[in-house]
Amino acid sequence: MDLEGLARVLDESTAKRIIADLLKIYKGDSPPVRELPEAIVQEVKNSRKAESFELLRVHKVGAKAGESGLGSRGFGDHLIHKYLLQMSGGAFEDAGIVEDIIVSVDGIHSRLSYFPFFAGFHATRAAVRDITVKGARPLGVLVDVHLADDADLSYLFDFEAGVLAVVKAMRIKLLAGSTLRIGGDLVIGERISGGVGAVGRLTTKHYLRINARKNHYLVMTEGRGGGTITATAIFNGMPEVALRTLTLSDVLTAMKVAQDLGEYVHAMTDVTNGGIRADAVEISHSTGLSVVLNVEEFRKLIDPVVSRMLDELNVDPLGLSIDSILMATDKPDELVRELGKFGIRSGVVGYLDEWRGAPLVDVYGRPIEFPFRESAYTPVKKIIGNETPFTREELEDRVREAYRNAMTKLETVLKTLKVNEGS
Repeated sequence: MDLEGLARVLDESTAKRIIADLLKIYKGDSPPVRELPEAIVQEVKNSRKAESFELLRVHKVGAKAGESGLGSRGFGDHLIHKYLLQMSGGAFEDAGIVEDIIVSVDGIHSRLSYFPFFAGFHATRAAVRDITVKGARPLGVLVDVHLADDADLSYLFDFEAGVLAVVKAMRIKLLAGSTLRIGGDLVIGERISGGVGAVGRLTTKHYLRINARKNHYLVMTEGRGGGTITATAIFNGMPEVALRTLTLSDVLTAMKVAQDLGEYVHAMTDVTNGGIRADAVEISHSTGLSVVLNVEEFRKLIDPVVSRMLDELNVDPLGLSIDSILMATDKPDELVRELGKFGIRSGVVGYLDEWRGAPLVDVYGRPIEFPFRESAYTPVKKIIGNETPFTREELEDRVREAYRNAMTKLETVLKTLKVNEGS
């Protein structure tokens, strides 16, 4: 609960009353606590003076994170990231490469705050996987975790244990970390947030999406899911399914490909962050091609226990992270056979073709829609639905405005830093 946020949107008397009521839930009613609402409101009043300085002022564009799709892994999120990458000069990739160093970062799944071991495990697994699918030998991870003011310290240590489960199993290092509170004294509750970064070294060639070509086949390994499947299981009352996700088979598969099967694979990624729908959009963005998907073969490569859960809940697996490894190859039969020798179940789920009017089509040429959000996988997500108050054009106008405002600040500050001039 963001007490400062309440003080910023409510009138003073209402803010003080509501903040006092909320504080009683977690802090009781001691004399220091009774003085906090007044102090919080006063701090917010004082901080408004900062808005007279252009660099401290935020020019709001009238589009909130949720209604814009941020983090929801659909077309809204893709649009926002398009401008973020334009701002940074990056590309739609799992990880970044500088010389022979590969780096990635993954955030804690937003619904796993109250299940910190799984939050730490899956954020670490995802970050390490993101570098291994690009061809890296993982060296270590970096951790940033924030606890709300009332989170029990056991949350921190459980999270660390989840991180270390991956680190120790992979025989890599936890290189650095940071622990803070979310919003300091002004965010109460027990939520945690943060992320895990991974660092690796390129050992042979890279497997960037831009390496994929027309007529390459797409071979996919079996997926058990990660943080998203864990959240699906927990919040639909099927926690036993979450245990299926405690695996590193995906990471080990990517490493095996890079070490021993590189001759068969040209590009590699993982099926996460909006599922194959979102992956197809990013592959298409990098290559100008369309992904032709055999939906039935795709479904067969989801872990049977996970697949039954998704069917029972009527969750579309095409729009969900299943944590499979997806490889572009011109030797599909050989690749499937070689993977099988290592006990890795895989199959051909599609191929790349010239642009067919949509990033993702089925084998009959019918477009597979890329919706505003990923598949709704919890009761709350099903209620929120897949709608936005904006048209695509309206949303892009607002994102573009936020981008331009931020670029103006960036350019202003760069002129004063003069690092490249030796000053």
